[in-house]
Amino acid sequence: MKKIPYGMSDFRDLKVEDYYYIDKTHFIPKIEMFGRYLYLIRPRRFGKSLFLNMLAFYYDINYKDEFEAVLGDTYIFKNPTKEASSYYILKFDFSAVSTKGDIDDNFSYYCNIRIDDFIEAYNLDIKIDLNTPAHKNLNLLLVKLKRLNIPLYVMIDEYDNFINNLLMHDQEDYKRLVSSKSEAIYKEFFKLLKAGTSDNSSALKKMFITGVSPLALYDVTSGSNIGINLTNEYIFNDAIGVTKEELRELFNYYNIDKKDIDIDSWYNNYRFNEDIKDTIYNTDMILYFVKSIILTNKPPRNLVDLNVRTDYSKLRYLVYTDNRLNGNFSILQELFGRGFITALELKDSFSAFELKKSNNFISLLYYLGLITIYKQYRGEIYFKIPNQTIQRIMAEYIQKALEESKIFDINLNEFKKRIQMFAYDGSLEVFYYLANEIKERSKVRDYISGESFIKGFFRAFLGLSPFYAVLTEHERNKGFVDIYLRKAINIEDDIYEGLIELKYIPRSKFNKQELKKQIAQAKEQLKLYNPKDRELGVIVVFNGWEMVYCDFFKEEDS
Repeated sequence: MKKIPYGMSDFRDLKVEDYYYIDKTHFIPKIEMFGRYLYLIRPRRFGKSLFLNMLAFYYDINYKDEFEAVLGDTYIFKNPTKEASSYYILKFDFSAVSTKGDIDDNFSYYCNIRIDDFIEAYNLDIKIDLNTPAHKNLNLLLVKLKRLNIPLYVMIDEYDNFINNLLMHDQEDYKRLVSSKSEAIYKEFFKLLKAGTSDNSSALKKMFITGVSPLALYDVTSGSNIGINLTNEYIFNDAIGVTKEELRELFNYYNIDKKDIDIDSWYNNYRFNEDIKDTIYNTDMILYFVKSIILTNKPPRNLVDLNVRTDYSKLRYLVYTDNRLNGNFSILQELFGRGFITALELKDSFSAFELKKSNNFISLLYYLGLITIYKQYRGEIYFKIPNQTIQRIMAEYIQKALEESKIFDINLNEFKKRIQMFAYDGSLEVFYYLANEIKERSKVRDYISGESFIKGFFRAFLGLSPFYAVLTEHERNKGFVDIYLRKAINIEDDIYEGLIELKYIPRSKFNKQELKKQIAQAKEQLKLYNPKDRELGVIVVFNGWEMVYCDFFKEEDS
């Protein structure tokens, strides 16, 4: 049985050491048809590095003798292109650049080491000075390769990794590295690559760049793209990631029965083009899950892979201005409250200095994988959180943002004890606990603007529970449940699930008749959903920031 390649990005090792490989080599001819200088943006932990290393192996003249041994069982071996094994590959991975100390020196040192290693790997009679700035050594290399008539393919993985870290933690350093007046080596490096793509008879024949956002590329090239963007192209939607058919083949190989596993709501639903019908799974999340099934015969204890969570924990700077929550946080509130957000366009190129514009911020959330394309309607693109893994990460993020800004800080251990009481005892205490915390903390009242805030608030905090997937507007018997607490796939105990109807009455419109009306409507809706055994219908009514009603939907109500 083949080994699971969780966390692996070395394509050659993966194939030689008999790991399971989802064949993506059929994209190679499409890439060649699309252009010579390309870049592809995808969320972290999606499989970009493995994809890039697959391309590197296929095109590298140094691996020509191993071509059949490694690629013999793939699509491209039977359908090779003329460009196979015909390039010298100069590959960088900017995630290896340290942000501690002098950034220019760190970047230059790393690039020089890679250039020196390239020269040695191909036994070239070229000398560089490791103490010389990297862009000057790159320029020297391009000149020498041109004279030698050597075709060069430059690949850059995680092109924006270290500079995005700067943006998150030291925006002044970021500005310096991308400023039009700057002589920073990072900017000069990309200026040289851009010039190399337009030089007559240049050695630089091809280039492929990956990253998680278009911000740095826009800023260092002054908005002029360095190549063709494959990110939102229909035919490259599943170049990285796992399709439903690929998942079916993976599960069949390992004899995993997917029938009773709610894997879709946890790891699926990514879409990178408005016209795509079938969604795809995050590669890392799938392999994380499959590894646990194979080793323990059950889902992982923690359904959210720590590696994925870590990647998204660095977004604090996006919603803070002068240590206060800004308008971007209101977009997150809307996302959790309504279950979706909309934009008139998906921006494929924009600056890090323009993230206060809502379309840019929404587009960035999309590139980071925090939201995905849901549908198009009346000229707008609808985005939603793709799955429960990302919802839980986002819920943690919102909770921390509210806590750090001193708007809402609760004892999470106490909260989790109460959600445990709902799961095992059918207790309503968790709703009273959250409602009381909202009532007692005056700062949070400034953010209460209607039902969407209350619903989003409950969705976010209930999403911190280890017991449930929290679904909003879940379709049920031709109706839509406000909040559905569905048992998480790693919970083996027979716990209660929840169908929650949440109503909101503005303080200016509250009276007993209106309260009775809202309760009656909630009962009618829950009657439509027809709660089954171990499903608890719950009615919650808020008047402004105060909960004025909370009770179970009883059998006699139906």
